[in-house]
Amino acid sequence: MPRYSYRYFLLFALFLSLNALPQTLGASETAQDTDQIYARQIQLLGRQAALGHRLVRNICFVQSGIDTAQNRRELETTRDEIAATLQGLVNGDESRGIPAISNGNIRTQMGSVEMVWKGLDKKITAFLSDEGLSDKDVLKLGFKAGSLEKLLRNVTQSLELKTSVDSSPEQLERNRVIATASSQNRLLQQAGQSACFIHLAAADQAGPHIENLTGHIAAFDRNSFDLTFVQPTRAVIAVSEELELANLTAWQDWNGIEPLLSSVAETRDEDEMRRRLIELSLGIAYLDRELDDTLAIFMAL
Repeated sequence: MPRYSYRYFLLFALFLSLNALPQTLGASETAQDTDQIYARQIQLLGRQAALGHRLVRNICFVQSGIDTAQNRRELETTRDEIAATLQGLVNGDESRGIPAISNGNIRTQMGSVEMVWKGLDKKITAFLSDEGLSDKDVLKLGFKAGSLEKLLRNVTQSLELKTSVDSSPEQLERNRVIATASSQNRLLQQAGQSACFIHLAAADQAGPHIENLTGHIAAFDRNSFDLTFVQPTRAVIAVSEELELANLTAWQDWNGIEPLLSSVAETRDEDEMRRRLIELSLGIAYLDRELDDTLAIFMAL
């Protein structure tokens, strides 16, 4: 090849490589943005499942006359948050950092979520009205929160299936941790809900609620151990000292509240039961915020 032709060839090759560089960077940035969107949506879906059970726990505590003012306030703010977040997941809400779900099939699933939510919301309206709800109706709300949780889990699984194709192994592991951490809030609220149901139900009808409480405690224990001691040893995701400390603190606080939850199933004295439920109302609210803060640290990594 003549010398001048070789020079032109090198210049042309250099031009092509430089021209492709912004596209490569753009593709990388787009993939990163997509990963962040999926992670945020998975976090929000998990949170809504937890909030659905928190609503029912709040209602049960108010119905039982336990820490009434605080639980009523939390009930109203939680209700508003669920309504706004579900709308955000469908339509998007930049002001709250909520990206809309764009996949058509998953949006159809969200339609089912909204229908179940409207049914639960009507019960909340009735509870907050002068009419109120009977103890039996309050106990039935656990099934409605469970239905909402199941549908939200279906949406999450659809998103996870999509990320299994689009995301890196590191991001898949991050999403798994986010889903597990979000489920801790749900399990905590379900445990508190079951403890209150044991108190509200007739003695001969408390058996299923005792069984549920035992299951929620066991699941929280497993997840807590995994997040605190197992997940940090995996090389896939870097873990900061701040996150390790936050996980350890949450684990220690859970070990403080768990015996109180377990003891509810064995308590027969009414005054003692109410005392323990008052402690649980405060402890669950505190640990719930602590779990939120811990997940926020992880999301920022």
